[in-house]
Amino acid sequence: MIRVVESGVRGTVASPSAFSGIGLHTGAPVMATVRPAAAHSGIWFKRVDVPYASPIAGRISAVRETRLGTVIGETAPVRTIEHLMAALSIAGIDDAFVEVDGPELPIMDGSARDFLTGLRDSGVHGQGVARRAAMPLAPWAIEDRGRSIRWEPADVDSIEVSIEFEDAAIGSQSVFLDLANGDALATVAAARTFCRRSDIDAMHAAGLALGGSLHNAIVVDGDRILNPEGLRAPSEFAYHKALDLIGDLALFGAPLRGRISALRPGHDLNVAFVREVAERAAGCGFDPFEQAD
Repeated sequence: MIRVVESGVRGTVASPSAFSGIGLHTGAPVMATVRPAAAHSGIWFKRVDVPYASPIAGRISAVRETRLGTVIGETAPVRTIEHLMAALSIAGIDDAFVEVDGPELPIMDGSARDFLTGLRDSGVHGQGVARRAAMPLAPWAIEDRGRSIRWEPADVDSIEVSIEFEDAAIGSQSVFLDLANGDALATVAAARTFCRRSDIDAMHAAGLALGGSLHNAIVVDGDRILNPEGLRAPSEFAYHKALDLIGDLALFGAPLRGRISALRPGHDLNVAFVREVAERAAGCGFDPFEQAD
């Protein structure tokens, strides 16, 4: 069961915010513009490069793929939305309309730092209506082949992420985030995506990560980090998994209060968890996008 609680005031961007770069998977130039939207509309995406393309809701029901990123939509899909979704969530933006002139969002530097900075520079406009959030009445979890995500009631809203990789450069890492701690959220936003050097050829053969480079990803090779500048934080790998999780959790459409503990999460597990949350919320009559009385 889920309890509905108020959690501040819904927000949108005060003015449009534009981001340009290349797509991680296509390697092609792309621009995304985040525009204000009406209260209770949620986050929407629209491919402006595809004539007559319909807007796509940034909601769990629109997710179509989770391989190396979260993909929404069918006829004109949008890839790798998770970093922008995380930045919107961290910035307190519930309602926005995102126009993108390509099949995926720009990867920027592989993190959400530039997205978050741009959104905050544009300003957050309070919508004047209450933001509703969800809190579990009792702990529950989903599990898959030694991986899990657990959600439980707590007085402090937090996320804990633990990862384990054979690569010595990554190894085992855990991070704990108090979601009210701005410094911790800034560290999460700055955490870059990462991959193994041994996986790059296979990704390219599949038509993926064609825009990847040391400028937008951490690349590890056994016990070595190939990026000359090294890491931004000792646990940057776990922080990035937390960033992806925050972005995928935003697909529910409302904050999840309490404590979330994730063991070896990935986009597939994140999305499965949010689908279960959405089903439980619907069973309790909670629609995150419905205006409260």
